[in-house]
Amino acid sequence: MTNTQRRRLSKLMSYLLRHRPEEAGLTLDAGGMVPLEALLAAIRQRRGYGWVTEDHIRDVVATSKPPRFRLEGDRIGARYGHSRRVREIDPGEPVEPPEILYHGTSRRAVPSILASGLHPRGRQFVHLSATREAALRVGRRHDPQPAVLIIHARKAHADGLTFYAPTPEVYLVRRVSPEYIEMEQ
Repeated sequence: MTNTQRRRLSKLMSYLLRHRPEEAGLTLDAGGMVPLEALLAAIRQRRGYGWVTEDHIRDVVATSKPPRFRLEGDRIGARYGHSRRVREIDPGEPVEPPEILYHGTSRRAVPSILASGLHPRGRQFVHLSATREAALRVGRRHDPQPAVLIIHARKAHADGLTFYAPTPEVYLVRRVSPEYIEMEQ
């Protein structure tokens, strides 16, 4: 499998497992999982994906950076980022965050975020990035010239917010109040 094929397959898996399983005839269980065999069949039915095998899916699970998927026996699911309600995903043990984290977003969302803070908006957690570059990548999904917000994570943590880090690049928190957010200059 080429890097381009791996990236395309990863994006499709994320789309189906996080956002639109019904589009492919999949039904997530309460934990956001589906049978691996069902996901494979759904992917292979899509135009341009007839080449995909179970080994290709397992390769994407094993090599995704940051890790986006989980395999449990013969079932597969997304680790985080669901836009629909699933049984709460275990984010792992709480961690002490670095001094600063970042959040990439559209420019039009900035006034609202600075006024009311960051909220999960249909997800279980707010997603923060460990690096400015990662935040820019996330923000470009919403705006070709995204805004990057600086999150004073260590101060928020000291004031009682609980942070999780399912991967070294992604931090999760239930919400972030405006006093911990500033616009990057």
